[in-house]
Amino acid sequence: MKNAHLRIGTLQFTKVLRDTTIDVSVRMDRLIAEHESDRQSGRCHLLSVIGNDQEIAAIASAITDEARFYASGPQLNRILICLGKDADVFRGSINIPGRRRPLRHLVAVSEELSRTRAGGSPSARRTVLCGDDPAFLLYRLGARFGLPILPDWSEWFGGELNRHKAVEDLIGLGCRPVLVKGTKKRFLGWIGHALKRGVIMIPPDGQVSPWQVATSFQADLDKVIETV
Repeated sequence: MKNAHLRIGTLQFTKVLRDTTIDVSVRMDRLIAEHESDRQSGRCHLLSVIGNDQEIAAIASAITDEARFYASGPQLNRILICLGKDADVFRGSINIPGRRRPLRHLVAVSEELSRTRAGGSPSARRTVLCGDDPAFLLYRLGARFGLPILPDWSEWFGGELNRHKAVEDLIGLGCRPVLVKGTKKRFLGWIGHALKRGVIMIPPDGQVSPWQVATSFQADLDKVIETV
């Protein structure tokens, strides 16, 4: 696959035991993390890697043990990351024509990111999202907090996030993640104030545009598989 090195990163796990050293390195197609105060390490929120049976088993066990990993990749300086306590780990197989054994795929999600699902942790003040498109931001926040929103308000809402400095970029590989700071009460206040001033409105005929948001990473994952 041409230019695969421009998309694929590496996740490395090393553990020194009494009689041996475990050293596992796998290909990484997706990462979401945020810097700690030292700027040399980070809190990992999402991790997607591909490898063989032994490699993926070792990575899964290390995540359960709250181990630290070294992550690096295109436009991503080497950083020490950890998913922390109660991370969710999902494992699957990918069958590839011409390959005798299937690849193993692992996706790990931090506890904080898992709570961004619809209705998850309604009192939260932080929301980690995997994209920075205004429509995606509004849609996901609306789903999480149960906000009364319309697709046509996306650009306005993105502007409000920037004006209030309520959004910041996170470390990303294969995506453009952001951290949105704000509570349900705060976002409802923005919406109510904008409706009163006529900055946004509800169509009198009730006809609204459909949501246009990304729903899958599958196309990008297919590119990764072709390089393995």
